[in-house]
Amino acid sequence: MNKIVLITGASSGIGYETAKMFVKQNDIVINISREISQVCQHNFTADISNEEQLDQIFTQIKQKFGKIDILINNAGYGMSGITELLKSSECKAIFDVNFFGTLNCIKKALPLMKKGGKIINIASAMALFPIPFRALYGASKSAVLSFSYSLRMELAPLGIDVTTICPGNVKSNFTKNRIKNFETSQRYGRRIENATEKIDKNDDKRMPASCVAKHIFNQAKKKKSKPMTIVGRKYKLLYFLTRITPKSWLLNLTEKIYGGKF
Repeated sequence: MNKIVLITGASSGIGYETAKMFVKQNDIVINISREISQVCQHNFTADISNEEQLDQIFTQIKQKFGKIDILINNAGYGMSGITELLKSSECKAIFDVNFFGTLNCIKKALPLMKKGGKIINIASAMALFPIPFRALYGASKSAVLSFSYSLRMELAPLGIDVTTICPGNVKSNFTKNRIKNFETSQRYGRRIENATEKIDKNDDKRMPASCVAKHIFNQAKKKKSKPMTIVGRKYKLLYFLTRITPKSWLLNLTEKIYGGKF
């Protein structure tokens, strides 16, 4: 029987590639995004941090489909900048989309989900391995991961499964669309620019979005998913190392590599 699959941010990147897989097996795929998805059968343009817009959309989904079988919270964006110099509005905005947007969609989808339903939240490897000058992005994705663990326990007795995907670096428009705030001061110098250049120069080595989509699709098909899936071999290795070594080891190493110093 065809599933009703709702994906946020399915107009490009990971969301787009994931939508293609569900469409291929004849599921009904709904996209909620700022842009239209060329692969989804049904599109709603909205800002997921806007609850009024979501109320209207989920009312229409209920009227048309009556249920949601799978919810994939993929929409989000990145931001780099010196934490001390970021505007409060910038800090709030990234949480409004990355965390509260996810929360909004879950709260509105749950009344339409029954036993056997599945919620898949897309966090980031940065939720596990934070780096300098990406503090707010990492914090927003860490919040998604922690929240997902709690929600998994809350919904288990209802038969609704919750899992989180933590991808590493992915080839997509995410890097291009990331907000880059290069405002600095005398004591930080060019560290933010140096750190950003060092990370972004490896864009060609990033994994394809389809690789992450396969993991999402596979978890969606399982009756009982894992609480969290890390995508990317080096990130799995790092996660293993952090469990057998002091936390200070990883933080010191990361600061030396990505702290913006030569």
